[in-house]
Amino acid sequence: MAIQLDTIEALRAKMKEAPEVSKEKRRVSKQEAIRELKRDIEAMQKRGYTLDDIAKFLTDGGMQITTPTLKSYLQRTKADKPKASKKAENFSDAKTTTPAHAAQQPAHTAAVAKAKQVAEQKAQPTDAKGGFAVKPDSDI
Repeated sequence: MAIQLDTIEALRAKMKEAPEVSKEKRRVSKQEAIRELKRDIEAMQKRGYTLDDIAKFLTDGGMQITTPTLKSYLQRTKADKPKASKKAENFSDAKTTTPAHAAQQPAHTAAVAKAKQVAEQKAQPTDAKGGFAVKPDSDI
């Protein structure tokens, strides 16, 4: 059964006006719950608790979870952290040049020059039939 567009628009308007669900009534997945409790879990680990202990603690508290699942969810929270982009790293490196970084710059510059050379070679005109780059004869 097809739905009319005006019905969709009416639903959209109602959805925008719907009040926010209170935090007490909002339901989350176990993975999201572990993400929320991550700092508390890490604090327990610093106090000597193992993941087995923490999984039992959570299960006794009302969140049924096994140790392997807890470990997996914690690893996923580490993977969820936004990583700095290469551009951001390069930009920050350009501002603060350390002696170690200065030693790497000549190699970096040589690599950039080589990449430009390869790009220029690829940009040379190609034979219309074969698709290969026409290069001058060598003396070999």
